[in-house]
Amino acid sequence: MPRVRISFSKGAGVRFVSHLDLMKAFERAIRRAAIPIAFSEGFNPHPKMSFASALAVGVTSDTEYMDMELRENLEPEAVARQLAAALPPGIDIKNAWLAPENSPPLMATVNRTRYDVRVRLTETVTPEDLPEYINKTLEQKELVIVKNTKKGPKPKDIRSGIMHLAGRLAGEDVIFDMLLLTGNEGSIRPEEVIQGLRKAAGLPVDPDSVRIHRTGLYIAQGGNILKVEQIC
Repeated sequence: MPRVRISFSKGAGVRFVSHLDLMKAFERAIRRAAIPIAFSEGFNPHPKMSFASALAVGVTSDTEYMDMELRENLEPEAVARQLAAALPPGIDIKNAWLAPENSPPLMATVNRTRYDVRVRLTETVTPEDLPEYINKTLEQKELVIVKNTKKGPKPKDIRSGIMHLAGRLAGEDVIFDMLLLTGNEGSIRPEEVIQGLRKAAGLPVDPDSVRIHRTGLYIAQGGNILKVEQIC
C-alpha cells in the first residue's frame, strides 16, 4: 500500500498541544477529509500513521514529519490539500510526497534535531564573553546533568549528544543554535544543554525562561547531515 510522507509546522498558537493531542488532531482531520487511510488489524484497529519525533509540550517547530499508509493510490498533493483544509489553525501542511517503498520508519531514521533556544540572562554577558561560556562547556569530556525521571533524579552525561552549539545575544536574552542527538542512540533535550551550560561554565540564565523552537529534523549519514527530503 502507498505511504505518503507529510511535512508540517507547529506554530505558537498550538505550542501547548501535547504529542498525543497532535496525533488526535491529525486523526480527526483525516476522517473529516475522507482520506482512505489504512488501519491495523485486531480487536482495536488504529490508523496506520507515525511521526518522526515527538515534539514536547511548549515547543514550536518549522518542520515535522509524519507518514500515513493509504488503502488506495492518491496523489500526495491531493492528500496535502485535503489535510490542510481539515487541520486546526497553527498546524500547517508544507509538503507531501510518496515515501520510498520498503524504506524504514522515520522514527528509526531521524537521528539529529536542530533548535533555536531562547533564554533570559540574569546578569550582563558581553558578546566577547558568550563564546567563552560555550567553549568552556564544549571542552568538557563529560557533561553530567540531573535528569528527573519517574523513579527520581538520575545523572545523565549529555556531552557526546551535543553536535553543535553556538549563541548570540538578543537584548536581555541569549539565543542558542543547537544540533543535538535524537533517536535510537539516545536523545538530548535543549533544556538539558542549558543545564549543562549553567553547570560547566556558570552561564547566568533563568532556566524557567527557556523558549524552544525546533528548526529541523535531520539524518546523519556518512559524515553528512541530510534533510529527510534528500534521502526519504
